[in-house]
Amino acid sequence: MSKNKIMPMESQSSTTLSILSSPEATKYVENHNKDLETESELVRQMDNVVQHYTEKEDEMISSGIGLLDGMKMKGAITYKEFKTDFSATRVLKGFYNFREGDIYIKTEYIVRGDHSYVAARAANYYYNCINPAFGFTEEISLDNNNYLEVPNKHSAIYCQEYKFPSPLSDREAIVNIVWKRISEKFIVVVFYPLTSHPKVENKDGDAVIRSSFHSIYKVTQVDSGFVDVEIGTHFNFGGKLPKVVVNGFIIPSGNRAVSHQQCYFMNSIHLEDLMKEDGKLLGEIFVNQIKTARKKGGWKKRAELGKVGVDEFLYISVAMRELLSRHPWIRAMLHEISLNQIKAAPTVHTALSDMKDYDAVNLAKGMSTIVLSNTEAPAAVDHWIAQNVALEEFEKEHQWMRSFFVEIAQYNLNTSNFGLRLRVFGGALLSTIDLITDVYMTVKFFNTEGQEGYGMTNAWLIGLTMIFQILIAYVQNGKKASSFFHDLFCILTGFKPALDAYRVGSGAEQEDHHRIAPMAEMTYCKVIELVFEAVPASIVQIYALLIAKEQKLDAIISVMVSAATIGFTSAMLSYDWDTSPSQRAFNPGFYGYIPDKALSRAVCFLSMMSLSFSHVLLQTLSCALLFATNPRWLVYYLAGDMALFLLYKVARRDFHYWLNISGVLRFVTSFMVRSAGKILVNFTLLIQTRSPVELGGFSFLVSALLSVAASFVSVQLYSNHYEGDDKIKDERLQVIISTLYGIWLISLVTFVAVMKREYLHTFYSFDTLSDFNRKLTLKLRDDQEDIKCLVLECHPDTFSGWGEELLKPWTLKNWSRWEEEKPSWFTDSWIEGVPNEYVPYEWRVKYKKTKGRVDEDAVVRRRRSSIKHVLGDQEH
Repeated sequence: MSKNKIMPMESQSSTTLSILSSPEATKYVENHNKDLETESELVRQMDNVVQHYTEKEDEMISSGIGLLDGMKMKGAITYKEFKTDFSATRVLKGFYNFREGDIYIKTEYIVRGDHSYVAARAANYYYNCINPAFGFTEEISLDNNNYLEVPNKHSAIYCQEYKFPSPLSDREAIVNIVWKRISEKFIVVVFYPLTSHPKVENKDGDAVIRSSFHSIYKVTQVDSGFVDVEIGTHFNFGGKLPKVVVNGFIIPSGNRAVSHQQCYFMNSIHLEDLMKEDGKLLGEIFVNQIKTARKKGGWKKRAELGKVGVDEFLYISVAMRELLSRHPWIRAMLHEISLNQIKAAPTVHTALSDMKDYDAVNLAKGMSTIVLSNTEAPAAVDHWIAQNVALEEFEKEHQWMRSFFVEIAQYNLNTSNFGLRLRVFGGALLSTIDLITDVYMTVKFFNTEGQEGYGMTNAWLIGLTMIFQILIAYVQNGKKASSFFHDLFCILTGFKPALDAYRVGSGAEQEDHHRIAPMAEMTYCKVIELVFEAVPASIVQIYALLIAKEQKLDAIISVMVSAATIGFTSAMLSYDWDTSPSQRAFNPGFYGYIPDKALSRAVCFLSMMSLSFSHVLLQTLSCALLFATNPRWLVYYLAGDMALFLLYKVARRDFHYWLNISGVLRFVTSFMVRSAGKILVNFTLLIQTRSPVELGGFSFLVSALLSVAASFVSVQLYSNHYEGDDKIKDERLQVIISTLYGIWLISLVTFVAVMKREYLHTFYSFDTLSDFNRKLTLKLRDDQEDIKCLVLECHPDTFSGWGEELLKPWTLKNWSRWEEEKPSWFTDSWIEGVPNEYVPYEWRVKYKKTKGRVDEDAVVRRRRSSIKHVLGDQEH
């Protein structure tokens, strides 16, 4: 079967699968095949029959093309971006001229299929096959009458009535549809407004307001499997409309129509023709069916209506019908997944060929629970597939399966209130409690004679942490004041950890005004919290505890909470980075040490947390003992340890950080980042810092071992040289240090035992950042340009020794193609960071003339004057 041609659905009335023989499914098949008959005739006319157009029809076609070209002119209209249902929609923008009542909507999306069938679907205004998720609602109902007139095979005239909510009057529009093939891969369908027609001249008198509807579908075959659809639409409903009607009804109606088209063509693809890339949209359609079905009833009916949405998805999709016939248990699994209930996560050992409904239900039960143990949906699905044999076999047969379930997992992650609260609670509770206990101890220090200095130190540490987090929030949200003040409020009230955990857990993406992704923002804030508050505050409190005449329980609890917070944060950051599918895809040679099985993952995480917990107590105790014995010794130890590390980095020409900045700023930034990384390893044993981008494996290993050794040395120095009356007994101190070291050693052995051994070398590797980038570049395939381009975002020093051999030929060869295709990463800022000699000479000349890829100001000035005759004056 051709990947491009839509085939009739087969009747399933005789099947034993009740869902495919239900009245709803049977009716859908009938309507689908009825529409296909009409549209197949249109395709035949488009592809095989020469059409003859009148002068008026050619004017209609030209006006439609002019409308779209005018709307695409940069700077012509100040559009507002609107949220869309599916990722395949590239653009959905709108503009409303309140003075004249003109509404402009521009959209662009990709569908699978043949451009002739897509154009025929657009030209077939009165189609019958409507997805239950996109049935038109009460705000604007369509009165599906017959065409007023069909002048020829490429033209038809209809009258559309729009039922508006009271007290607004109803509207009607008379529209002439005309389609024309412009080239072999390019068809346009134009909806041209008419002022009158004999059959509706006096219809309903003045009760209905005449409207204008002008639109164009530009349908282009991109390649053998994909079609690009651009739509430009100009409405005028006979005057001004309230803004709430436009934003609440008109725009959603346009989005619904676009989504319906995407669903129709995706659901028309046969199982054998589904590609890996189709899984994402297929999953989005599945989620949309469930969401829409649940809106038809109250909370009590939520579970059953969700199953109705699953069934709708199974019978409207040709591929799912075929899959269901092969594997009937799929329905039971999707039903159980749609419930999104937290249950045990059993491992199903049944082979794919032997799967039954019982096995499918068990397979699905664990999905929500597994999602809870991950902050990213892809990582959860990766975990789920790895622990179930049938799913691994299923993925080998159907490459689209993984991305399909990722969309479902993300939906479950977002809508499971308990699960989301649990992740937010688990990720932020310790941080919040730590802040509370620190504030409590600070107040207590201020109220205790002789300990006011400790209180002042703690207060400065808390304030310094907030200042740096505010700076991060400003850098992240400086372009949008409302977002910055929202984050500022959360920082000042102590809820920033919960906010960051919520954003990452809910799958929030990087917005236009953001400089970094939510995951990176959370990491930076956590690192600031560790470096400037948790670690130094722990040292202060342990020191105060050591010299106190009486060790109070509240002080001990505060220290333990701080250590637990540091341990949890350190383990979670490393765990999230390593289990992220995007990171594993980016650098599989470094990320992937966390095992795939559920139990092994849990043991691995707990061992990482325990290792960091014991390590921070060993190191903070060591610092407190040295400070109590002789403050100079602590300074000598910390300064000497840092100096040796920095000298090692300088000697290996690996001191400077990867950021593409220069001068004094580069030196200061590199010094701060390298120092912070060293502090993190010394006090938290953050495993992520073993990356060559940060410390490197060898520096990580040496720092960890020296920190543990320092704890024993500090105990000995304290025992031999401390002369205060409040000295802790040697036996007691030996028990404490031995216990902590025992926990540290057991945790380390457990971690090494459960991790993937092939990644052990990353913990003692001598690779520098330059070595790291070179090996990464050598491993990348030609089609992984979106990853290889990241190397050129680094400072040129990081690839100066090998860039001429591996990167320069790549950029010179592909630059002209990138200018033509314009991949998402090929931006002005990226080009600016590429060394001049890596850019072809002719393009360097162009950029010098235009000061960038596009001379935007000149283009806008040229186009503004020429666009007014197409779009008319606007109110800005």
